[in-house]
Amino acid sequence: MKKGKANKFIIGSVVGVLVIVGGFVGYQVLANSAKDQFTETPVTIGNIVNDNRFSGVIESQSREDVMAASALEISELYVSEGELIAEETDLYEPVSGDLVTSTVAGEVAEIYYDEDETVAAGGKIMEIVDFTNLQVSIKVDEYQLASLAVGAPVTINIDSIGRSVQGSVSEISREAKNENGVAYFTAIVDFQGDAQIRIGMNAEVVIVKEQVENAVTVPVDAIQFGADNENYVLIKGESENAEQRPVTTGITDGINIQIIEGLTENEVILIPLLTTTETSTFQRPETGGEL
Repeated sequence: MKKGKANKFIIGSVVGVLVIVGGFVGYQVLANSAKDQFTETPVTIGNIVNDNRFSGVIESQSREDVMAASALEISELYVSEGELIAEETDLYEPVSGDLVTSTVAGEVAEIYYDEDETVAAGGKIMEIVDFTNLQVSIKVDEYQLASLAVGAPVTINIDSIGRSVQGSVSEISREAKNENGVAYFTAIVDFQGDAQIRIGMNAEVVIVKEQVENAVTVPVDAIQFGADNENYVLIKGESENAEQRPVTTGITDGINIQIIEGLTENEVILIPLLTTTETSTFQRPETGGEL
């Protein structure tokens, strides 16, 4: 073989190899690029809870500030600080005047005067607080009223002591109040306290709107919309390509969503990776709080 022809043959062979290698590398890059566009996740079974959350401060359901209606001198005290008393318990007797009794049951939280001391008109003589029967007042906008009802069960989370207790809605105002241009209704939640739970602590009130147990669930980011606004998800097909699967959705907690029809447990779905300008289709239900 002549030298020129040999060189051309070698060059052609090298070019051919480079084309093949380049094609293989390009295929791998495209394949990896396609994989990088999705996150694979299995369909799972779990509980879905859609709730409203409100913030408030723990208060006593009943308390009494025992005040002097006029200037008086205390002749005798019948209770002491820390004493638990019932309604209509004798509290004190002035030198001149009638015996004074309590209007609420609770604990004598503090006594400000001793016997034989003089109290000016309007002075606070003692304070009675019910530390057992507690409540939280929450602000509710008009769109959240539908999830409330007197007697509805609620959960009260007290993060500062790591406790959750059960309570119920006892009252919902019939008229809205306006604060800085924002209208809201007031709801009262009652619950039983104990030695750990203190008046003035911050609390979160959780009111369940709807819930489903043992539901087929996927992340909300998995739900896509077609041309006619129908719901579908992408599943991993036999050829490793993404295939569309129509689904019927149920309730969501803002993180996961119920699939009523279209998927079964352990099927693998593909979730498109969001760009910096994209956001999730579904959002967590609005929560209430201090307005």
